[in-house]
Amino acid sequence: MAQYLKKAFQIIPNTILYQQKRFRSKINIQRPRKPHYFRALVNEFLTPFYPNKNENKKLEELCYKARTLKEEKEMEYNPYERIIAREIRNWFDNSKMIAICHQNSMTAEDAFELAVPLKKLNMYYKRYNNKIMKLALTDSPYTATMPLYSSQFCIVFGSDINVAGFEKIIKKFPQVILLAGVLEGQVLSKKDFLKYGKMDLTSTRIHLVQVLQSAGGNNLNQQLTHHQSTLIARLKQIGTDKTTSDENEESVPV
Repeated sequence: MAQYLKKAFQIIPNTILYQQKRFRSKINIQRPRKPHYFRALVNEFLTPFYPNKNENKKLEELCYKARTLKEEKEMEYNPYERIIAREIRNWFDNSKMIAICHQNSMTAEDAFELAVPLKKLNMYYKRYNNKIMKLALTDSPYTATMPLYSSQFCIVFGSDINVAGFEKIIKKFPQVILLAGVLEGQVLSKKDFLKYGKMDLTSTRIHLVQVLQSAGGNNLNQQLTHHQSTLIARLKQIGTDKTTSDENEESVPV
């Protein structure tokens, strides 16, 4: 009996019947249907109430690069900065050796201790800002050095070429790192600056002359000018022959 009652009151599971139907109406993109009430309420709640700072701005005004270029074009310089720029250009034009260095954090006492031994070797330690360097070196032979002035830097101007003495001094100051240099108006990298500065040009020229003399013998000058001297001798001979023939024609009586 209990089994029959159990079967009679047994819970039968409900099966869900579903069927897919295609949405036959078209979606109007230009005039969409209004959202549901609760969705419209949420959208209204999430709408920002503060004004947009970029509203009514042109595309070139939103571009950071174009804005910075415009600011650079509109940059103005005061008379004092122009005087300093002329002084910098004068240093660059009249110095035989220019060393461009990166300078890390350095106290004023260390900078003074660096400037004193440089001054004894006729070298001058200078520091400027990037704005004045751009004004001084724009449209000059030293424009290639402009990227070196983007960070903290210092410049050493020398009236004589003494790269060995300069290198010996800056080795005592690890805060100063050589980046590039200018020797006799030519911009050089760090490697070429050190190599060219340590060369003895006088002995190198003497060695070159000795090599040329040994290759061509003692009559090197005569061999180099052989064709020119031969041409001149023949032209002189032709000229003398012509003058003697003219004189003989004039001496014959008619």
